[in-house]
Amino acid sequence: TAALLLGCVMESGFPQIHVATIETLQRAGYRVLTSAGQTCCGALAAHEGAALDARRLAQRNVAAFAGADIVIADAAGCSSHLKEYGHWAGEDGEDLASRVRDVTEIVAEAIEAGWLPASNIDRGPVAVQDPCHLRHAQRIVDQPRVVLRAAGYRIVEIDTDGLCCGAAGAWGLLHPEASDALAKLKISRIHQTGSTIVASANVGCEMQLRAHLGGWYRVAHPVELYWEAVVEDAAGTVG
Repeated sequence: TAALLLGCVMESGFPQIHVATIETLQRAGYRVLTSAGQTCCGALAAHEGAALDARRLAQRNVAAFAGADIVIADAAGCSSHLKEYGHWAGEDGEDLASRVRDVTEIVAEAIEAGWLPASNIDRGPVAVQDPCHLRHAQRIVDQPRVVLRAAGYRIVEIDTDGLCCGAAGAWGLLHPEASDALAKLKISRIHQTGSTIVASANVGCEMQLRAHLGGWYRVAHPVELYWEAVVEDAAGTVG
C-alpha cells in the first residue's frame, strides 16, 4: 500500500504528475491511496520559521498516513521535508519519515526489478535538472536518470554540481534579483545542451524554469515523461 501526498501546489497546478504517479505505481503492483485528512507537508511553513504551523501540519499528516506501508511524494521539496518529520512530530514523525520515498526512488527500483517496462524507442535527448531538495538534501541523483532512460530518453547533463535554479521554495519570492541571476545561469546551461525537453522532479523548479524558458521548451517530471512513454509504447504511436 502506497499513500500519495497530494500537496498544496501539486494537486491544483500539476495534477498530471499525480496521474502519472498513480498509474505508474499501480502498474508496478502498488495499491495507491490518497489518504483522507492529509494536508500540506509543511515545508514552506518550516522554511519561513513558522514552527508551530509546520508542527501542526506534520502531526496531521502523521495521523493521515498511519496505515500506509510507504508514503510517496512526487515533489522533491515535499519528500525531503517528510523525511524530516522526526524533528517536527517526534517519535510518530520518525516512524512516518522512515516510510517516505520520493517517487523517483520507488519507480527506479521497480524498473530495475523488472516490475515496470523499459522502452526500446529512442525519444531523443532530455536535459536533467537536479532539484536541490532531491540531489543535495536526499542524495538522490541516479534514480531520475534510471526513470528517464527507461522512457527512451538520452540523458544530457546540465551541470555536475547541481546548481540551484533560484526557486528554493519561497526564497525566490523574497530575493527576486538573486533568484533571477541563478535562473539565468541555469537557463544558459540548458540552452547549451540543445535539448528542448527538460526533466525536473520538483514543482518549484518546474515553475522557475518555465518562467524563464521560451514556449518551445517543455519542462516535465521524470515520472510524467516515463508514463507517457509507457502509454505511447502500448498504443504503438511512436516510431
